[in-house]
Amino acid sequence: MDSDKAARNQGLFRAVNERIRNLDYSNPHTEFVCECANPDCLERIQMHLDDYEEIRRIPTHFVVAPGKGHFFPDVERIFETHQGYWVVEKFGEAAVKVIRLAAQERARQAELL
Repeated sequence: MDSDKAARNQGLFRAVNERIRNLDYSNPHTEFVCECANPDCLERIQMHLDDYEEIRRIPTHFVVAPGKGHFFPDVERIFETHQGYWVVEKFGEAAVKVIRLAAQERARQAELL
């Protein structure tokens, strides 16, 4: 998979999850969308909000549904596996791109405050 396309796709899914995360902090178990690079993915992931927050701290880490269809070894590696989800880590040029996208998103959020 092309690293630009993977970074853009995962950035979009992450933005959706950020909005989900901000909707309701009173429910610690939340349904997130899979953050894999497949733009047609419709998988949902049930996980604890604290677990998502922990994964989110590292911009190169993404939460994906378990399975080979959600993992693209040419741009990422499996970092951790959990029941119900995997954490993948971008590397190389894909990692550089997602770090840049994360910085741009943080800057946009700061402008809104």
